[in-house]
Amino acid sequence: MRVLARPVTSYLYSSQFRCLLLDARRALRGQPPSLSCWLSTHPTVAASVKWQFTFQTSVYDIPETAKRAWPSWSASEQNELIVAFEEVWNWLYGTTPFANLNETIADPPVNLADTSDPTGMPYVQISGPAARELYLRWLGLNFAVELGGHVPWSVAAYTAEQLQVLFDSASFLSRLSTGNFNVCAGSPGHVNYVKRKDNLGGSLIGPPRFTLAFLRNANLIGPTRQATIASLLNWVRDNLVHFYGAATYETMEQHWQYRGLPPLSRVVSGTNSTFPGAIPQFARWTAGCHGTTGFLRNVLRAVNIPVQILRVCGHGQVRFLTEGTYLDHGDNPYNLGFKVAMLPASDLLIDDATYTAWFGTSLDNHDTNCANVGRRAAELAVP
Repeated sequence: MRVLARPVTSYLYSSQFRCLLLDARRALRGQPPSLSCWLSTHPTVAASVKWQFTFQTSVYDIPETAKRAWPSWSASEQNELIVAFEEVWNWLYGTTPFANLNETIADPPVNLADTSDPTGMPYVQISGPAARELYLRWLGLNFAVELGGHVPWSVAAYTAEQLQVLFDSASFLSRLSTGNFNVCAGSPGHVNYVKRKDNLGGSLIGPPRFTLAFLRNANLIGPTRQATIASLLNWVRDNLVHFYGAATYETMEQHWQYRGLPPLSRVVSGTNSTFPGAIPQFARWTAGCHGTTGFLRNVLRAVNIPVQILRVCGHGQVRFLTEGTYLDHGDNPYNLGFKVAMLPASDLLIDDATYTAWFGTSLDNHDTNCANVGRRAAELAVP
């Protein structure tokens, strides 16, 4: 017989039990579970849901005073997220969720940045309302995946550092003084991106339902986070091709037909490059290590796997926060020598101890031990 850890009366009147009763009644009426009730019983997660409501100081290191967490949102602001959650819940747990994405987010978005200089860094800028909608729809998906048990792992035990990647708007949006927002990082190698948490990668985040559908349709969601990461890395190894040229508006347009960061949907589907001398012309192009690190971060977000981007000596690296593993270079999976070796891409992953031995203990981006960038792929490559 199971023994309760606390008195029955305490359990019966606990917040968790009240939420269970509420959700049972809602389920009988064909309604999604109560997101607000779930957040009330998971205060650490609720505190990590942060929206940047004002511009302060910089777009590179956004101070906490520029954000408001869920408990401080107004009732109408909280209702916006609840509506977004319930809409995606009804889609994801409906009869034919992936037959029709019913996605209304523009993909890719109209870029409000000044893209007239072909040599300019490929920033993507959207309006405040568009940024808010993108943020809420992503959180709606994240919480539908969590509350519905769509994957067998849970965000409930995540650390603040891990939760920040998933639920803080600054993890992919940065408010400008104009009220518009930058999406991801038009210049991921910028010297002002010092802290790991602020480096957003050089790929454009896609619509949430499209991203989850990509993982599902490619059969990349495994029984564990580790297996899912391994499957996605294998997909990157087998499909992505490093782009030509520098990261400018012109080369972005030549490879992805968009004057801005590479749209995730076009990376997945493949595009024709008009870059002079590009061979092949059609490929699933990726914007090098910065683009690939952003791609991994933006895709795994759809199944609540937080990815942190590091930068060493101007190169992008990946830290899989929940697993304690790293890619020492974003280009490693499609490194030609490594591909010839025909090894699983998970062999590229190194642990915390190895990363520290190769690159030190700094939590900031830095420019030391440059010779170790890409070392693991070189070790595994066929000469």
